[in-house]
Amino acid sequence: MISPAPVQAIEPAAKPAISAQSSPQAEAQPSPVVQDYEPRPALWLLEDADTKIYILGTIHVLPPGFRWRSPAIDRVIERADELVLETYQEGEDDVPPEAPGLFALETPRPILDRVPADKRDALAKVIEAGPLPIEAYAGLRTWAAALMIGMAGILEGYGVDDPDDAPGVEERLEADFEAAGKPIGQIEDPVDVLKSLNALPEETQLELLLSSVDEAGADPAPQASEDHDIWAQGRAEALADSLEDLPPALFDALVRRRNAAWTEWLAQRLEKPGTMLLAVGAGHLAGPSSVQKMLEARGLPVKRVD
Repeated sequence: MISPAPVQAIEPAAKPAISAQSSPQAEAQPSPVVQDYEPRPALWLLEDADTKIYILGTIHVLPPGFRWRSPAIDRVIERADELVLETYQEGEDDVPPEAPGLFALETPRPILDRVPADKRDALAKVIEAGPLPIEAYAGLRTWAAALMIGMAGILEGYGVDDPDDAPGVEERLEADFEAAGKPIGQIEDPVDVLKSLNALPEETQLELLLSSVDEAGADPAPQASEDHDIWAQGRAEALADSLEDLPPALFDALVRRRNAAWTEWLAQRLEKPGTMLLAVGAGHLAGPSSVQKMLEARGLPVKRVD
């Protein structure tokens, strides 16, 4: 929902369905993945006498064939009694009924009318190359339009046209825990996240949209590939760089306030015995506003275990 680099580090409030039409993406082929290293994504442990909470930073959309599993992650998956994600949806019937409406404007407005005149041609070209007709954007909130454009750019860089062809870490973990009959939960209400995005000033949403257009025009694939490798090699703090360009209001809504709420949730979750795996976007676990820093400020140390 933001520019292609940080969209991989921060969980979208909801993954949109992008249906391929007659576009370059519909004929694209997956790009080959080259990894000359063994994956070792960062893992942390928050624990007390009878509770272990493993925390894994994730990437939500990955190129087909990208390797990210490590022996440490496999051990945690086997030991954990429960998986907790940012949000979890068992099926289409599990979508909160009010969620789809939160992407929509009450009164449709042409997307080109929302941007400065000198940016309209660039926006029109990016949309024309994507999977949706320009008319479809008139009914979307500006931040949601930015999400669609950013996601389409990422998928194009991967050589696929459907998000299901580029599953991220969460989808794989869900499959593992479902197969093992272990419970899966969520740490936040997705409707609350959507409402916080809707509350963003229009100028912040517009800044986000223009950033998505610039990134799409510049080909996001190289940056996306670099971020994947940084994450898979366990260089967690380097991912904080992807957050530096976020508008302050967006950073507050998508990162800082959510991290604070998760910190409170984790502090309370320590009261329940057992072993849990928490998997959240890697951007939430990097930088001075990270979940680990907030936990440590409460006197709850978190140690790296991978």
